[in-house]
Amino acid sequence: HVMNSDYLAEFEEQDGYLNFASIGPPARTARAAAASFLAQAAAGRHPTPELVGPAYEKARASIAAGLGVRDGRATSVPSTSAGMMQIAFGLIGAGGNVVVPSHEFPANRYPWLRAEAVGGPTVRAIEVPDGRVTAAALAPAIDDETRLVAVSLVDYMTGFRVDVDAIVEAAGDALVLVDGIQGLGAVEATLGSADVFVAGGQKWLRAGFSSGVMAVSERTIDRLEPTLTGWWGVEDNYAFEVQPPHPPVATADRYLESSPNLPGAIAAAAALDVIAIGGVHEIEAAVLARSSAVLDRVRSVGADVIAPWHADRERAGIVTFRHARLDTVSTVAALGAAGFLVSERNGWIRVSPHATTPMHVIESFGDALADQVRKA
Repeated sequence: HVMNSDYLAEFEEQDGYLNFASIGPPARTARAAAASFLAQAAAGRHPTPELVGPAYEKARASIAAGLGVRDGRATSVPSTSAGMMQIAFGLIGAGGNVVVPSHEFPANRYPWLRAEAVGGPTVRAIEVPDGRVTAAALAPAIDDETRLVAVSLVDYMTGFRVDVDAIVEAAGDALVLVDGIQGLGAVEATLGSADVFVAGGQKWLRAGFSSGVMAVSERTIDRLEPTLTGWWGVEDNYAFEVQPPHPPVATADRYLESSPNLPGAIAAAAALDVIAIGGVHEIEAAVLARSSAVLDRVRSVGADVIAPWHADRERAGIVTFRHARLDTVSTVAALGAAGFLVSERNGWIRVSPHATTPMHVIESFGDALADQVRKA
């Protein structure tokens, strides 16, 4: 699973970087695209609207293509949370409930809780003890009053990858939102059968900060109120002589609370283009090969692994483990001193290689871990 040279040339992180579930060092093309836009703005040769409008429209079209939807069904967002807030507050007044696994990353908890507190749907936080967020696990909580089901494409802690189509079927008439931040850029990740796909771009997508993307279904646009729609997301937004409110646009841009974050949107579009250079299926195969190699090495030293998956289609780039003889925090520090950057999460060690991680680095990481176990 060796990636093509044009894809590999996009990146320059040190070999021992194994922390893509936290932050993904941005691609050269993404950095250059954002910098180029800022350079044009700095030159001051064009009226701002003439620079901003075309630049955003080009980026938005690329984002839509990357998320598998037509232009008009995708938009840019500053972050995963910002996109979810738009959806959560759009449900105010709809009544009913929102179903979400209780162990989700806080970005997929706070929006529903904040909206609930001001009249949004009741939050049903569902315990999933085995970490397998399946249709069967969520179905008992879904009823005729369920307005939305929210899941992560890949869980930040366990690495479990959901079957979106099965959850959509179990959700019935309810909307299904997918938090894709731990999958987009590592595995195949599009809107597909879901109603909302939202992901920050700073992790596996490797677009840098404030580079989120969101795609929505037509029924999402039809059902949600434009609670947080700002001046850019309305018709005739430059017709300042007409007093607000203007009608919201009929596209996903109604989920803009202000003018778009151009550097982030441009970087996200460029990063999605980089995926096309590498090939999404080739990237996924490389990520799975590398996370599988990590899994083999940590098991070989007697570590306990959170492994809720039953097949490759249920996992992605995250492997989380701990060892009875090792202190997690000091082990992460020792691995870092040896040149291997990983994370501590909830008392466990999380390792997350990307397609650009050389396989020999995983072998060296395994040797360094084994050395820590021997010293313990």
